[in-house]
Amino acid sequence: MVNINLNLSFPMRKTFIILEKKQLFMKDFSNLTFDKVTIVMTSMSRWDGEFSSASWSLAKTFAQTQKVIYVDYPFTFLDYLKERKKPSVKARKSALIWGNNSIKQLSQFSPKLYALSPPLMLPINWLPQGSLYNFFSNWNDRRLAKSISKALKELHEEAFIYFNSFNPLYLTKLPNSFKPNAFVYQSRDNIRALEPYLRKHGARKEIEAVQSADLSLVTSRMLQKDLEALSGKKVAYFPNAADFELFKSAYELELNVPKDLKNIPKPIIGYTGNICHRLDYDLIKTVCEANPDKSMVMVGPRNHQGHTDINLDEIPNLYFTGPKKIEQLPQYLAHFQLLILPFLCNEVTKSIYPLKINEYLASGKPIVATPFSEDIQLFHPLISLEKSPQDFNKAIEMELTTNTEEKAKSRYTEASKNTWKGRVKLFWELLMD
Repeated sequence: MVNINLNLSFPMRKTFIILEKKQLFMKDFSNLTFDKVTIVMTSMSRWDGEFSSASWSLAKTFAQTQKVIYVDYPFTFLDYLKERKKPSVKARKSALIWGNNSIKQLSQFSPKLYALSPPLMLPINWLPQGSLYNFFSNWNDRRLAKSISKALKELHEEAFIYFNSFNPLYLTKLPNSFKPNAFVYQSRDNIRALEPYLRKHGARKEIEAVQSADLSLVTSRMLQKDLEALSGKKVAYFPNAADFELFKSAYELELNVPKDLKNIPKPIIGYTGNICHRLDYDLIKTVCEANPDKSMVMVGPRNHQGHTDINLDEIPNLYFTGPKKIEQLPQYLAHFQLLILPFLCNEVTKSIYPLKINEYLASGKPIVATPFSEDIQLFHPLISLEKSPQDFNKAIEMELTTNTEEKAKSRYTEASKNTWKGRVKLFWELLMD
């Protein structure tokens, strides 16, 4: 672990960061408390993306106490050509092309939270592994690091922690000119089992990040075992959580019915999140067919193309609302009678601690999931875990007919133990260990 002397109530004195090559850097933080250290966070999502991400939720929580620069996942020149007509890209045009107005204060979330739109990067993932890829990857990294340094200067900040929250394609090994007070890398998915685009260079570069970082974090027990074996370094368990203060409203308050739910017959089986490669579409179809008296509503962006041959739009009791902002999700959870996590059980999902499980639990609603990972299994018996379609359907009926206020309160209470505020506290403990 990195030897950084941060304290929640006392000023930091001398901070010593020992980097991989055993070089010793000393900074005098005599008058600096931990909440004055800026967090610079990169990830594979953007702050205004279609669905919530763990990195964005964590960034917003850090920003309650200290400055945070949330760095957008970079656009390449090719991305810009393809997406230049989108409103979100047009709004970033000056930053992407000229490097102007790249830092934006997100005061609607916190006066301490900023978004950084870095300049366009070279599209290099098509290159094979080797010296040419490494040359252009280093060029991209220097370009990204320079934009971060410029933002820090604009905000008059010197001390900062660089937190790479699962972006294995950029800044996995830091340029010599980029000197954070600590480098943290976090893994949230098994890259070695993901789509070829990310796996091609990301699998190797993630190991590079773990070996370069002062502190490495993972969100699941399986990832912890894998990355420790592959990197030869200690990796800390740092599971996902929920914005409990937001999602508890689905349990505590009488929330209005969203307009797009008003004409959908109840009871409603609900799912929130990305509709993507992780889902078992055969199971979803079977659940809909076995429960014609119930509706299934899926809230999130539809990215299932290429992952199923089933025409989901032909299923009469299956409804899609499209993506919603995280702030809207409690309103949907409040009007679902049961929640599901119908994930496939495979190499991709066995290393997942799903972001949504604690959001679901905060609503107090009954939950049925497949036993896809060691981490989800830890929530049994608060939730039902069944793999086969027949048993999954039986669990849905059982959970609906046996639900009680006592069970709802137990789920709610469990969620209250897994908050982003609690994870921030854990982060500082791990960093100071």
